[in-house]
Amino acid sequence: MTRTAVVGDDAELLPSIGRALADPAVTEIVVHPGRYVEHLRIEPRPAPLTIRSLTGRAQDVVLTFDLCQGDRDRTGLPYGQDCATLTVAADDVTLADLTVENTFDRDAEPDQVEAQAIALRTLGDRITVQRCRVLARQDTLLLDAPGWSDVRHVHLLDCLVEGDVDFVYGRATAVLEGGEVRSNGPGWVSAPSTARENPRGLLFSGVRFTGPGLPEGSVHLGRPWHPGGKPDAIGQALFVDCEFGPHLSPEGFTEMAGFDWREARFGVRGGTGANPGWPAVLAGSPCRPAEFLAGWGGPPAPTGRIVVVSDSTASDYPPERAPRTGWAQVLAGCTGTEVVNRAISGASTTSFLASGAFDETLEQVRPGDLLLIAFGHNDTKPDERHADVHRTYPSNLRRMVVGARARGAHPVLLTSVERRSFDAGGRARSTHGGHPEAVRRLAQADGVAWFDLTVASRRLWQDQGEEGSRDSFLWFGPGVHAGYPDGERDDTHLSRAGAVAVAGLVTRGLRDLGLLR
Repeated sequence: MTRTAVVGDDAELLPSIGRALADPAVTEIVVHPGRYVEHLRIEPRPAPLTIRSLTGRAQDVVLTFDLCQGDRDRTGLPYGQDCATLTVAADDVTLADLTVENTFDRDAEPDQVEAQAIALRTLGDRITVQRCRVLARQDTLLLDAPGWSDVRHVHLLDCLVEGDVDFVYGRATAVLEGGEVRSNGPGWVSAPSTARENPRGLLFSGVRFTGPGLPEGSVHLGRPWHPGGKPDAIGQALFVDCEFGPHLSPEGFTEMAGFDWREARFGVRGGTGANPGWPAVLAGSPCRPAEFLAGWGGPPAPTGRIVVVSDSTASDYPPERAPRTGWAQVLAGCTGTEVVNRAISGASTTSFLASGAFDETLEQVRPGDLLLIAFGHNDTKPDERHADVHRTYPSNLRRMVVGARARGAHPVLLTSVERRSFDAGGRARSTHGGHPEAVRRLAQADGVAWFDLTVASRRLWQDQGEEGSRDSFLWFGPGVHAGYPDGERDDTHLSRAGAVAVAGLVTRGLRDLGLLR
């Protein structure tokens, strides 16, 4: 049911767009012609929202403000990216036939160091911008996401975007289709910061690139933005069937803050006016808008297929290593579904990413898969596998989550299966330090499904008791198993009985989450 609010300069109408947004039940805001001086943020809402001009002409309705990143907010600190005239943090928002502008003029304030001044920032998913004008200078249009593990989709249709330095930028998956991208000064058009594990960054499709009155070759198509020097921001910007003006540089792309553009993902295909020296779009790259925005509706319902990335507690073992068994090795028997076990003995999040094992895993991931991510045993090791609990470990996990989400899979974080360890009173105790809590915090902050395998397995070992739990691990004397002539006392790796028990815990956890029938 549509509930419409009407905004305009009339005593019978709402006086501002902000007043209309204050009612969460409103699903459509119709704006009469006028100039609206407002600093707005659309927070998450219970239903989709459309904001449109009454006349259908973008020039008739102008939402305007004048803030740059160096200005001070109510706390006395610089605004940063909250300087945007309009921030869309809600999902399923359509903007139609509007002008959104930031009028900050850095030339008039040469002493202002932080001169970026955003007109429109998107943080939500499934944002549509139709026939709008988005106007500023530096950093005009920020196509953003709330966090590094999030994938957000934005579609701009037949819009005018105007600026000079990095004025189409960010880490969202976004398509600019048709319309005009106009440079109003020398600089760079795009600065993508796409997550390395996301195969879709920015796509310019059928766009006219213009620079009225600018010198020839004074504007580059892009440069790679690594926010805060983040190394795994491997930006992507593709330019397909576009019309390129003479203001564009024969070089096309340049480095940024010491990061070589050749290590990013830039490419040009088709169109008119392209320089033959510009890099070509790599074969197999998605280039059609519908294909590029394939994840628009969110991931499909879980198919039941499970992919596991983990360490030696989950990996497969040959018969000669029996009774040593990984819990993912027997997971198919517990769940009754197909399991692709990509766990590697000795792996940490750091080594799994650095070795290319995660890239290979992503090539096998399908929409609707469950991707179980279970590390921690080796992330504490003081060698090249180390991932400290404060920085590297959560950062590595976010890379895995965004890789799954970008492919329409369902990431599931698992805390580490507990080692066998008992205190003097016979109580099972934790052996993983702060790493399980890092998983819990990340899952809650980033909205990722998770299962506390650490707590569940520790309870299991407690129930089995200090002596009885030996059967779940590799505890036996000499001559009992051919592969272990001297016997074994291993409180980390599971026996087949232990693996089946842990796989049962994981299965029940997935069912409780509603991810497995």
